[in-house]
Amino acid sequence: MDNFKELISDYTKKINRSLSNFLESQANSVNYSDNKSPDSLFVPLNYIMSGGGKRIRPLLLLLSCDACGGNVDLALDAAVAIEILHNFTLVHDDIMDNALTRRGKETIHTRWSVNTAILVGDELIGLSYRSILNTKTNKISQIIKTFTDGVIEVCEGQALDNQFEKDDKISLNDYFFMIQKKTAELLSSAAVIGALIANASDKIIDVIRSYSKNLGLAFQIQDDLFDVIANESQFGKKIGGDIIEKKKTYLFLKSLEKSSGDNKENIIKMYFSEKNENKIENIIKIYKQLGVIEDAKNDINLYTRKAGDSLSNKLDYDAISKLLCFADLLLNRGY
Repeated sequence: MDNFKELISDYTKKINRSLSNFLESQANSVNYSDNKSPDSLFVPLNYIMSGGGKRIRPLLLLLSCDACGGNVDLALDAAVAIEILHNFTLVHDDIMDNALTRRGKETIHTRWSVNTAILVGDELIGLSYRSILNTKTNKISQIIKTFTDGVIEVCEGQALDNQFEKDDKISLNDYFFMIQKKTAELLSSAAVIGALIANASDKIIDVIRSYSKNLGLAFQIQDDLFDVIANESQFGKKIGGDIIEKKKTYLFLKSLEKSSGDNKENIIKMYFSEKNENKIENIIKIYKQLGVIEDAKNDINLYTRKAGDSLSNKLDYDAISKLLCFADLLLNRGY
């Protein structure tokens, strides 16, 4: 595990260096000497991109490439692209969620304006394509298709998430369909792109896709869980934000599934009440009483195990070990 942590540290440094170099090259690619540069775009863009992050998606891309026998240095442009794309989703998600903070800093729409945040998100999509097109591979058309499918799926997933807020009849099955699109598909796109750069066979790509999709489901349930149990300073945003926004998370839907009659009606009434005094604490208390926090932990373990089971006897021992360590790293993250 120590060797794996060193590998992750090395890959993270590669990603951060490549990301910084790419953004700097883009800033220097246009001569604005005779005209004013659009600082209203570039300043907030650099603000969000310099905000850190766990680099989970680009790390998965590099690990997938490595696991399939590829050269990770040839996958760095794609890794940068997937990280930039991820930040696009964060900028626009924050607008829709009315989020005040991200990674412990003010969100772009809060610090500047909604219009600025929309433009930054749009620019990030363009930059992500510019970066991935730099990838040196004979499978660029497949990579671009996978990347584009990921963009479409994450947008559709976010639309469903937004739509669910207004729909009274959402089930856990609906939730899983939504997070498959919103979260799992982008992780899957990253992993598959890494495998494509490594020239993996179709059979191996299917293995990588199954692994990453199950990992994505576990990751999103865990994110829902962190909204109520994480350390706020580490989490980088306010605890209970999903409750205040009345999001139909795993925890909320599971609590409805496990209750009935007046108890169920009381949960619904409290959750959708506009009165916020002690609301977060009261909802979390209900979650604990119904055992849905433990249910979430169990399902996180379940989908993480499914991710690991996807790899059995399909890759060599070293590759499987690295991907299992990555799953374990996500499962045991603190925020």
